[in-house]
Amino acid sequence: MRRRTDPFATLLKLRRAEVEQARRDLADALAQASAHAADARAAFAALEREAASDPALYAAWLPRGIEQALGAAARAKAAEQAVEAARVALAEARAAERAVEVMAERRAAEQARRRARKEQAMLDEAGQRRMR
Repeated sequence: MRRRTDPFATLLKLRRAEVEQARRDLADALAQASAHAADARAAFAALEREAASDPALYAAWLPRGIEQALGAAARAKAAEQAVEAARVALAEARAAERAVEVMAERRAAEQARRRARKEQAMLDEAGQRRMR
């Protein structure tokens, strides 16, 4: 006889895997954001450092320095947005996992009620037979 698998158990396993993947994605996004923020700080620090150097060299370097600093700042902002998106994805995955847990709990409670009613019906029937 083939054993029936619980569809909620399978679905819950899938949802848990999705939560773990979302956690890994968030960790990756946080690492990227940290790296891009450090790059942006370094680029703006270079602007300040170069300002103290020879004015002619600074004037020649300034357009490139500004471009680098603004690019690094844009990448840092995009990375922060990716972190927020990863947080939202994790929250959604957790909510989906919890929904499956609730459905499984409800199903188990309903099955327990059915078993209890069936057992009570069997006891009632046995009692009826004894009284006859």
